[in-house]
Amino acid sequence: MYAKVSKKGQITIPKPIRKKLKIEKDGAVLFLVEDNEIKLKGVPGVQSKQLAGSLKKYAKEYVPLKKIRKKIQGEIANETAAEGLSD
Repeated sequence: MYAKVSKKGQITIPKPIRKKLKIEKDGAVLFLVEDNEIKLKGVPGVQSKQLAGSLKKYAKEYVPLKKIRKKIQGEIANETAAEGLSD
C-alpha cells in the first residue's frame, strides 16, 4: 500500500493496515528499522501510555529544551561570525 509523506514528514496509515495492526485512537506505532527496511508494529492505546518514559534509562541526563535551544543559537552565532571573518 502507498502513503504520501507530508511537508512535515507525516503519513496517514491506511485504514486496512490500522485495522490489521489493531491501531485505534490513542494507540501508537513502533518503527523497527532492519536492513534498510522499516517494519511497523501496532501498539494499542493502553500500552502506548505505558511506553512513556521507557527510553529514560538510555538518557545520560535530563537537559531542558530551553538550554538546548540556547546552545544551538550560540553555535549558529559562532558559525555565522566565523563565516563573516573569512570573507
